[in-house]
Amino acid sequence: MRSHSAPLFAAVAVAFAIPAAAGAQLGLPLSPLPDPTQPVTQTTDPVTGSLPDPLAGVVDTVTGTAGGVVDTVTNTTGDPTGGVVDTIGQTIDQVLGGTLPQLPTGTVEELLGAAGLNGLNGANGAPGQPGVKVMPDGSVVVDRRPPTTTVKVLNSNRKVGRNGKLAMKITSDEPSVVALVGTVKPGRRWHSRGKSHSRKTIKIPQVVLAYRKAGALKLTIRFSGRAQRNIRRSFNSTMKLSLVAVDVARNQVTRKLTRIVKH
Repeated sequence: MRSHSAPLFAAVAVAFAIPAAAGAQLGLPLSPLPDPTQPVTQTTDPVTGSLPDPLAGVVDTVTGTAGGVVDTVTNTTGDPTGGVVDTIGQTIDQVLGGTLPQLPTGTVEELLGAAGLNGLNGANGAPGQPGVKVMPDGSVVVDRRPPTTTVKVLNSNRKVGRNGKLAMKITSDEPSVVALVGTVKPGRRWHSRGKSHSRKTIKIPQVVLAYRKAGALKLTIRFSGRAQRNIRRSFNSTMKLSLVAVDVARNQVTRKLTRIVKH
């Protein structure tokens, strides 16, 4: 069992927008809670906006009590309400795309700060080395394990084809920040004789999730009408995700996952 270095803060979420490098921004941050340590019974982040790419998706909602979405701001100095600047989003893209081996230290600090997790270090949240906790008996526990993240598809390919929304349950086993990007590839033609069918890859935008405690968030991606039609006319679809997760002890891990959206 691993020890966490500070009390867990309640969830605070702000709406996500795609970085400038990936496309137009999609929404505004929700108003922050008066006290970020107050418990929140449920967090919902609706995101609205047009689809700049006919074969792409946007973040529709993120729900759950474990955390929320880290906002992306457009300037280079941050935002009073918190957020990740475009250069940080571009660095995340490089890590997820494999051109950088891991997130640089400065990027990690920016992400944890935007998520409100940068203060969770040392003993009981006091200043100190991240991931180090002094136990009552004087022994020292050092956290060197990165967070464990799981992804589960919650709806069927047929349902995605009907309503254009793909829902995922994304779980982290500790306070952390999880960034992901991905694609969905429609399967073979299904009962659409005489109708056009394309298996071109559909993009899932970059999403940065903040977990204030261990738990799950439900992420829903909304697809364009063209992408929805291609999924509806296919038997199964294949979703591929690249993700990077970093905890308050600054441990990080990059993973590639494949999930079948079953018919």
